[in-house]
Amino acid sequence: MKYRIKPPEINNGECERIIQGSYHGVLSFSNENEPYAVPINHAYNDGKFYFHCAVGGKKIDFIQTNPSVVFTIMKYYGTPEDFKNRNNCHGKWESVIAYGNARYVEDEQEIQELLNNKFLPYYGKEKREIPRKSLMETRVIVMEVTKMTARRELEAKQTEFYEWEK
Repeated sequence: MKYRIKPPEINNGECERIIQGSYHGVLSFSNENEPYAVPINHAYNDGKFYFHCAVGGKKIDFIQTNPSVVFTIMKYYGTPEDFKNRNNCHGKWESVIAYGNARYVEDEQEIQELLNNKFLPYYGKEKREIPRKSLMETRVIVMEVTKMTARRELEAKQTEFYEWEK
C-alpha cells in the first residue's frame, strides 16, 4: 500500500486513546452492490466495539448477509471559525477506521451481560438488572476488530499515522 506522507507506526495505545472519550461513529456495511452506513453510539473494550440497537432493521439484514463491517470515529478540535481564519482546509483532528466482523446478539442473557459488563462501564454507569421488557426490545452488535488505522493532524500538514495490531 502506498502512503502519501509516511508509513504508519504500530501503536495500539494511540489508536485506543483516540477511541477513548468518543461515543459516536459511523458503522458501514455492504451487501452485494449496496453500501449502507449508520451513525451509532458505541462502547470499546479489548479489541471489540459494542453497539446496542433495535430488534430489527437494515443493519441486522446486512450483518446476516455479510458480517464484514467498517467503523469510523472522527474528532475535530476546533470551530468553523478556525477554517475561515486559515488559508487552507487543515484543522486539528483525529480519526480511527476499524475493520472487522460483526455478529448480531439475540440471546437475552448475553445481551444483559454485554450491556452490564461492556456498555454501561464505558459510559461510567453502574451495572444494573435491565428489565426484561427492555431486553426484549434491545439487541447488541459485537464487532471484533481485525485491523485499525488512525490519523492525527494537530498542526497543519503534520499528519501522524498509526496502525493497531491484534
